[in-house]
Amino acid sequence: MRRKQPRSGDKPGSFRDDLRLSTTEGASYCVMVGVGQEYFVAFALALGFADERAGLVATLPVFVGATLQLLAPWAIGLVGSLRRYMVIASSVQAACFVPLIVGALMGSMPLWMLYAVVALYATINLSQGPAWNTWITTLVPRRVRGQYFGKRSRLLQGGVLLGLATGGLILDRGAAGESEPSAFALLFVIACVVRFAGSFMLSRHSEPVRMPPGFQHVSPVALLKRLRTGADARLLVFLLASGMAWQVALPFFTPFVLNHRGETYKTFMLLTAAAIVGRMLVAPTVGRLAQRIGARQLLAIGAVGTAPGALLWWVAADVWQLAAAQLILGMFLAAFEIGAMLMQFETIPERERASVLSTFTALSSLAGFLGSLAGATMLGVLGTDSHAYLLVFVVAGVARLLAAPLLLLVKPGPSDPRPLATQPVRVEPGAGTTEQPTLPAISTPQRDA
Repeated sequence: MRRKQPRSGDKPGSFRDDLRLSTTEGASYCVMVGVGQEYFVAFALALGFADERAGLVATLPVFVGATLQLLAPWAIGLVGSLRRYMVIASSVQAACFVPLIVGALMGSMPLWMLYAVVALYATINLSQGPAWNTWITTLVPRRVRGQYFGKRSRLLQGGVLLGLATGGLILDRGAAGESEPSAFALLFVIACVVRFAGSFMLSRHSEPVRMPPGFQHVSPVALLKRLRTGADARLLVFLLASGMAWQVALPFFTPFVLNHRGETYKTFMLLTAAAIVGRMLVAPTVGRLAQRIGARQLLAIGAVGTAPGALLWWVAADVWQLAAAQLILGMFLAAFEIGAMLMQFETIPERERASVLSTFTALSSLAGFLGSLAGATMLGVLGTDSHAYLLVFVVAGVARLLAAPLLLLVKPGPSDPRPLATQPVRVEPGAGTTEQPTLPAISTPQRDA
């Protein structure tokens, strides 16, 4: 029997229905990420843009989107309903694929338009976090929260892998049939359909609290003023420096593999999947390791372990060595991201966390764009031969190592043991999925039973 859309403010029905809907919607979102978002840079290459311009598709629009997402609390308040905001946002996100479908069918698209569409997509992608996290805590009982989000995360990673595999196989056949640009149209159609389906599923969720009390918009200026010179600010400086260094090389993994090495889309898909599998394999172990040695030590292991990652791409003699390098890189990236996440919750006071992390999202995207701009400049000046890529990868690794000592200045506080909801916000071809905690924009009543 079809479930009717619950009215806002009604008492929730069976929370199991909401959990099933949330898991299914999350999986469909991740299929969209894997089959659509993952291939934005590859699409730019297929349209004939140079390696350095195509690589910036991974960072410049995200920087714009991260800046605009600071307006999300204001937009949520304007809409007046968490569920309605999520439905509208996910529908707009699905619609972003329409101009990409048209460009793929035509075989051409202005670079500025590609940047603009991806920037809108990134804005929506990042701005859904505060609304979703505020809403989901009213739907998931506290007693099952840890177990539920743990299982949900694994299923979401599986959705990303399914999307990746689907996209890689379709593009591989399209390239073989000399219809490479138009093959992207099918990918983007699938991404568009599954995201619209996710929007429908969001509309079926309960909404026991239409708009929680105390909702307010915090200006970007006020958010920036919350960064103090204590452990929180020092941690963010370290993470910004590490992120900038990493993005010198990461956006150019796709052109390095597809253009420079001449690998197929199927191989490209397998290499990205290897990094995701690496993360999935060690995630439980990394969590236990953090409890034994502490979050800062775990973060240090991840920082040092990921430093030579880009250089391994250049050293790898064949695809299997490159896949092994990706698998190992994914393991160290899991340590880095989980360590960074735990450190954020140890050093940033809870009352300031939403504002500080929202600001950090924008600053991190700016740092990533500047890092990618440095890499693009080197490739633009030196060309895209083997020696130019070697220089880019070496610079990225050295910069990552130079940022590591900044972690010594961070004095962590007591940990926050409560389960944390995370969601993959993007897939980075050289690194797999990037997960971040979804940020509660406001305090909400929570379902406890």
